[in-house]
Amino acid sequence: MSSIDISFLGGATTIGASCTLVRVPGASFVVDCGVRYSGSSPLPDLSQLAGTRVDAILVTHAHMDHSGGLPILAEACPGAPVLATAPTIDLIGILLRDSLKLMNAPDRESEVPLYTETQVEQLLRSMAPVKYHQPIRVGEVEIAWLPASHILGAAMILMKTPAGTILFTGDYSVTAQQTVPGLARPDFRADLVISESTYGQRLHEDRNAAEERLLGQVREVVEGGGRVLIPAFAVGRAQEVLLILRRALRNGSLPDTPVFVDGMVRAVCDVYRRHEPFVSRQLVHEIRRTPHPFYNDSIQPVTRREDRSRILQKSPCIIVASSGMLAGGPSAGYCQELAGNAADAVLLTGYQDEESPGRALLDLAQSEGPKELRLGQATVPVACRFGTYGLSAHADRMQMVSWIEAASPRTVVLVHGDEGAKQSLARSLQCADIVCARDGLAIERSYSPRSSSGSKQRPTPPVPTADELDIDRARNLLGPAGEAPVRAAAVAEAWFGQVVDRTTIEQFARVLETVGLVRRDDHRRDRLWVLGVHETGLFPEEAELDEQLKQANPKGRLLEFCMRMRIDPPATEMESQGAFFEARMTLEQGGRILDSGRFRAASKKTAEQMAAQALLAMVAQREVDHEILRVTEEDAARLQTINPKGRLLEWCAKAKLPVPHFEQDASPEGYRIRAVLSLSEQEEIETPWFVAQKLKTAEQAAAEAVLQRLPAEPEPETPQPPVGIQAPTAPTPDAPPGRNPGMVLNELTQAGLIGGSGFDLLDQSGPSHQPTFVVVAWAKLLDGRTLRTEPAHAASKKAAQRVAGERMVALLVEEGITRR
Repeated sequence: MSSIDISFLGGATTIGASCTLVRVPGASFVVDCGVRYSGSSPLPDLSQLAGTRVDAILVTHAHMDHSGGLPILAEACPGAPVLATAPTIDLIGILLRDSLKLMNAPDRESEVPLYTETQVEQLLRSMAPVKYHQPIRVGEVEIAWLPASHILGAAMILMKTPAGTILFTGDYSVTAQQTVPGLARPDFRADLVISESTYGQRLHEDRNAAEERLLGQVREVVEGGGRVLIPAFAVGRAQEVLLILRRALRNGSLPDTPVFVDGMVRAVCDVYRRHEPFVSRQLVHEIRRTPHPFYNDSIQPVTRREDRSRILQKSPCIIVASSGMLAGGPSAGYCQELAGNAADAVLLTGYQDEESPGRALLDLAQSEGPKELRLGQATVPVACRFGTYGLSAHADRMQMVSWIEAASPRTVVLVHGDEGAKQSLARSLQCADIVCARDGLAIERSYSPRSSSGSKQRPTPPVPTADELDIDRARNLLGPAGEAPVRAAAVAEAWFGQVVDRTTIEQFARVLETVGLVRRDDHRRDRLWVLGVHETGLFPEEAELDEQLKQANPKGRLLEFCMRMRIDPPATEMESQGAFFEARMTLEQGGRILDSGRFRAASKKTAEQMAAQALLAMVAQREVDHEILRVTEEDAARLQTINPKGRLLEWCAKAKLPVPHFEQDASPEGYRIRAVLSLSEQEEIETPWFVAQKLKTAEQAAAEAVLQRLPAEPEPETPQPPVGIQAPTAPTPDAPPGRNPGMVLNELTQAGLIGGSGFDLLDQSGPSHQPTFVVVAWAKLLDGRTLRTEPAHAASKKAAQRVAGERMVALLVEEGITRR
């Protein structure tokens, strides 16, 4: 039996540099050749093509992660035609020429361009257009390009070979968009489906609702006199946004506001006018009846670079500009100007790479305090409004499941998504042979002929009973309990892999209700609410764990621990995976990064609690790895009575030694302290770590441990040196940064370096709910002088004392009594 051999040269492990080598009896093909947005190696691994004669290069669509490496590939495969739809060829020409400009820009002169203008032009001359649904033959292989509803000209590639039928989905969308029609269900069977999995973990927001949310935010900003920047991918997303704005301006749902279109978006908009067979009916209508389908009196392109400063003076206004991730292009320049203005907004509408400025902007929503964003070489303050809106041109998990199942595949290979997205999608499919691909993977499959070929008219499948239902698959398909319901029809069609009648939808919804996965508020509505673990009796162990963690509250304990230790709270990553959320926490402690690992649960809160519990265990493990002594309540009372720290400071003063250094480290059980005392350059005393509920108690225990290892207390009188020889002075003690200044002043007093210190409350004013305290600090010096600070103002007496104390420590540094 002949076989199909597939090698993934790129774009399988994650998004970027998509490239696949296909070997079938009598022919070899390469599908796509893109570049990566980030990382050290922008190109796929083309070395795997060595010794292979490529018969043709097949291209799904124009986005650079699928087409950006074609000049290199075409040169490596001389004579191989490069086949794509006509709009894809036009768009690739625009994208590659723009890429050449960026590669040859003055600020990148130290980098070697991926390819030259000659290579780009040679590629474009070798490209041949194909039409949807019109197969071509290469040897014994029949190849057809089918609409993918992703962007203009995007296609799935169907290959009928002697060894079986292969479908490359490329990037695809199921929902109809403003610019391109929706995706039709497959009317064929495919033995092997290679599908993207970009949003395998997500269910999209309703498209109409997302558009209304976007318009609502735009309307709010422009009515307030602000400026709106919508960074958008030049191909696809920008045109969608422009048509949404154009319609809103026409029907009055947006006030009359100038809209400026900048960057590569301008050239791409002109391509749509030349390819009516590939666009939506509404856009065909606009092309035929208006001078330009995207522009009018309110929406105008920016044709000169010098016009940008003039545009920024207009308020209100709307700017649609590339790039969509703020990674270069005019959108980055506009963002630099708008980011610091609270009246303006930056609204993102597409995928944001992990290392992109767009993702960094969205991450600022989780941060506290002043916000800053790095754009190119500049760092700008962020005060503007920002958000993201789901205008995705990719199918979500349920849409992908429904479409893939409809093709009745024997093997499904998932690419173009991170591991979590691929795993989540895989758990929702019923195919027995599912591969979550990675870069460098090679697979081989052989298929016997199907009993029926050609069209695949399947009878309506039987609805499973409550006992027959695959609970795990249904749960992964539905996703976690959320704030919005899912459509019963969409769930049923994804489950059965085909359009089913109303009766079947209703029967299947009742089964889901019966087993306890969903509920319906109104049986007349096509909406299912996914139940959480406490609402259903299906998962008692998960519910019990959820309740235990709620009671123990490790996240709260971890945050309290961070506040006590004055360290930043943990950073949290959260992803959805089928029926679960997956949380990961990282905590920086003492120069080390503690990583909780990934924890899955049916609710976000439980996943976070599990990750926090793991971090607390790591902190506690550090105590096991070191010598840790816990101070009992009895010892704490004894230490308070005998005051070993005061005795230790007196000993150091008499011995003319610097005061001991008390090191503080993190502990989930309280304060962890050890003392270090330098006796000479070669000798020091270092105690074990002591843990206590109170900081002073832990310090007293450490001080006692030092005293137990010291020689007898020195004589109070120090012999005078011979005449003419200056007596040595005691080393000036440090004032450790971050220490409570009151404690520093107290230690200097006990060491005999100052005669005393304190604070005077000069004034308390303001209302009781918002008082202002005015405090000065004073210190008596050994020469009889008294130092006083400038008045310190704060909202609490303790805060004012701390400010005044820090000022006093600074004065003592100037006097040479202590060091910073």
